[in-house]
Amino acid sequence: MKTNSKMTAGIALAVGTVIMAGTAFAAARITPAQAEAAAVKKIPGKATAAKYEFEDGHWQYAVVVVDKAKQMYEVEVNAATGKVTDTEKTSAAEEASEAAADKKAAMKSAMKNGK
Repeated sequence: MKTNSKMTAGIALAVGTVIMAGTAFAAARITPAQAEAAAVKKIPGKATAAKYEFEDGHWQYAVVVVDKAKQMYEVEVNAATGKVTDTEKTSAAEEASEAAADKKAAMKSAMKNGK
């Protein structure tokens, strides 16, 4: 039987992605809502987004918080412990740039793994 190598590679990539996603979310012991609550406790304001990511060797949530003075912060919350590990002032432009870079890296990785 002749196999389609592109289809086989696509299936392998999809299975690998599902396994990796399952592993990633298994590492999270707190929910996005709990991460947002921890971030708002550190920087009082409104949490507008919580992104689950692997950075600096561990899984974390990057929570965007806008304070009462309309300043934007990115608050990093450890996904296993729920502890805030870092805060930094940011802007909508910086967050958009970071999102675009993340998307580009993901596409590059998908193309590399899909060959």
